[in-house]
Amino acid sequence: MAGEKVRPAPLTPPPRKGSTMLPSGGPITPPMSPTLSDDDDDNIIIDPEPRYSGQRGYSSEHIITSAQPEHLLRRPSRGVEAEQHMDVDQVEEISIPKPPARNLDDEKSHVHRGSLKLTDFEVKGTLGTGTFGRVLLVRLRSANSKSQNCFAMKVLRKSEIVRLRQVEHVNAERHILSRVQHPFIVDLFATFQDSLNIYMLLSYVPGGELFTHLRRAQRFTPDVTRFYLATIVLALKYLHSFNIIYRDLKPENLLLDSRGYLRLTDFGFAKIVDDRTWTLCGTPEYLAPEIIQSDGHGKAADWWACGILAYEMMVGYPPFFDETPYGIYEKILKGKIHWPREMDRYSRDIINAFLHPDRSKRLGNMIGGAQDVLDHPWFRGVDWDALERREIRAPIIPQVTSIDDTRNFSRLPLPPAEDIPGLIREEQSPYHQFDTTAQQFHEF
Repeated sequence: MAGEKVRPAPLTPPPRKGSTMLPSGGPITPPMSPTLSDDDDDNIIIDPEPRYSGQRGYSSEHIITSAQPEHLLRRPSRGVEAEQHMDVDQVEEISIPKPPARNLDDEKSHVHRGSLKLTDFEVKGTLGTGTFGRVLLVRLRSANSKSQNCFAMKVLRKSEIVRLRQVEHVNAERHILSRVQHPFIVDLFATFQDSLNIYMLLSYVPGGELFTHLRRAQRFTPDVTRFYLATIVLALKYLHSFNIIYRDLKPENLLLDSRGYLRLTDFGFAKIVDDRTWTLCGTPEYLAPEIIQSDGHGKAADWWACGILAYEMMVGYPPFFDETPYGIYEKILKGKIHWPREMDRYSRDIINAFLHPDRSKRLGNMIGGAQDVLDHPWFRGVDWDALERREIRAPIIPQVTSIDDTRNFSRLPLPPAEDIPGLIREEQSPYHQFDTTAQQFHEF
């Protein structure tokens, strides 16, 4: 790592089983300047187990679980009991819904609505699997060799979406991705459905998950962390301008493109929220205290997740981890962080600023909004405009030799033909008129 020896971090939790470490090229300490080169439902939607225990798949395991213990969800009362929790403001906040700086509905949908159909694609491989779906690598049969002809096809089983009460989230994912466009967010090109599944045609990002590269390196230098966190900050700033909260920030949802730049993926929990929402969803290690305590959450929860991610990138594991989700939640609410001796003062400062238990004092959620994050001393020297134009050399350049190179993903078997009927043969369309399940996904 460019002048810095990588040492195993202390107290390192067991790595995720089945994860693979992949080689990466390029310098690890880049210059940060240009070179020439409202739910109102009772669903609780979290990962089924901590990321640092047990076996996990490639993608997020978003499922409905049982309710949390009452002592984790209730608001701390005044007095002795309150002292057992984080030092949060006990006065009920009076929040006024804020209109977005930009209206998402004013953005033109860029989803293809022409004659493109599922049978126009050839399945080349499986990139990952999840609770009720999988992600496939597909190739457009009619494309010439010089054009972009490889895509990621997200396949979700309709019956499972309905059973797990995720229809609203899936439809919201399509609505949001069909209108947002940013260099650090994955692109949605088209959507389809057949008798079994819904399909989302997304840009193929060949460099693999940031999670994989982080596990290989054990930890990143502050400079590497600064590069990748800066791209995430720009993506969140863009999303928050529409009052979109992302709610699932973690290394597994950050993909590296062929140039080493991040693309935010998996918008299954993204939602337009003018004030607060109350669904408990996300990944245990990354949940903000207000989510755990069902106190209503908004953009501030994304900035909390930035602090968790910054810590994990520089230390090698998140600040709050345990063998059980409940154990993680208790540690989050206590708020005690172990600081490695080698972590510099500015890195500690920005992490503490993101992990402030009081949302009104959390970096990114104060009166200056995202601009406060850009102006923080830890980011001094970052050329934000050049970064957004992708003019800065990335610290990790994935090994990618072709547009359909899958070396940075696990080798998984192809799905049975009966599981993806629309990709194998063209189905008759009238089933949409009588299938009540299909009607719940009428935009696809």
